[in-house]
Amino acid sequence: MAAISKTQAVEDQEKSEPIPLTSFLKYANVFYLSIGMLAYDHKNNGKRRQLLLHWIFVAQMVNLNAVLLSELIYVFLAIASGSNFLEATMNLSFIGFVIVGDLKIWHIWRQRNKLTQVVNELEHLHPQRLDQQVTYNVKDHLSGYRRYSKFYFGMHLVLIWTYNLYWAVYYLVCDFWLGVRKFERMLPYYCWVPWNWKTGHSYNYYLMYVSQNIAGQACLSGQLAADMLMCALVTLLVMHFLRLSGHIEGHVAGVASPKRDLQFLQAVVAYNQRLLNLCQHINEIFGVSLLCNFVSSSFIICFVGFQMTIGGKIDNLVMLVLFLFCAMVQVFMIATYAQRLIDASEQIGQAVYNHDWYNANLRYRKMLVLIVKRAQQPSCLKATMFLSVSLVTVADLLQLSYKFFALLRTMYST
Repeated sequence: MAAISKTQAVEDQEKSEPIPLTSFLKYANVFYLSIGMLAYDHKNNGKRRQLLLHWIFVAQMVNLNAVLLSELIYVFLAIASGSNFLEATMNLSFIGFVIVGDLKIWHIWRQRNKLTQVVNELEHLHPQRLDQQVTYNVKDHLSGYRRYSKFYFGMHLVLIWTYNLYWAVYYLVCDFWLGVRKFERMLPYYCWVPWNWKTGHSYNYYLMYVSQNIAGQACLSGQLAADMLMCALVTLLVMHFLRLSGHIEGHVAGVASPKRDLQFLQAVVAYNQRLLNLCQHINEIFGVSLLCNFVSSSFIICFVGFQMTIGGKIDNLVMLVLFLFCAMVQVFMIATYAQRLIDASEQIGQAVYNHDWYNANLRYRKMLVLIVKRAQQPSCLKATMFLSVSLVTVADLLQLSYKFFALLRTMYST
């Protein structure tokens, strides 16, 4: 009984401790570390650890790009010879996924210094005491972000390992266990290599199978880490925008001296400007990643939809449905967080109008007009200069995907 009480006391103590900023970045860091990458400068990183991660990262990228090259050669040869058209179109979906993962990893690696500055700035803004975190509603924001993240990376891990382990499970169940069919060597992804892995030495086949599995997971880790890191930073921005709105609405102007009211307004403007600068930096860091997400998702939805409409084996159709579902989940999750950022930043102007400003002096009231005018241009995520991301973007993406699908279907019919 005493042990149970002690355990309960420890749990209560942990729940009462302030939530650090790293709790929001934990999932993204785990996936980046799995490929040996540090997206930003971490505290207390030893030289040995950095050197080990560096060589892990180099090995992962060499393997990933070698697999990508073999898939590209397969598609090129298939199109040139006019054979294996269906396999080539299926491979195009995988190739698009890998290219996007490659670009995301490379771009975030290039933006490491700027990303470190953003994390440090958010660390300075992050409430440290428990009573402060209650007013910021940190626990609820973290809980919501974790629910979305677990569903997001859980679905993608199921997808990638369904593809990766399908032929291994097929061999174990159908051939090794039931003895139903004779096993034919197959790889998760169609590729070309200058040796015959189907009838050659078995170690060549096993080596390629493991290499493709590692490459698939590395590509997925790079994609998931970039998306979850961006969503974590957006969640923190939304948290600060909502806190700023609540702080403005709770202010009663005209009670204290005009100087105090102006000091309050000055602090509000400075705080809001820091958040706007952070949003601009996040767009600079993740703009290319966002553009890759939406362009690749459009092509993936198109090619996967084409594969599903022309029929095929039931096992292939199940995996294609998973692939399509994950592409849609990715788009909707990013668009949802982008819409939350727009709504939270727009709420600043509404909070300025709603707070008790009637008894303030004329100078104070005139300055409120400028703040409201600035809030009418909400902060948003931008996929470089080409696209502002919101839920409306999803409808545009689906229309574009359908146009590509109709074109591809027409080409196949003729």
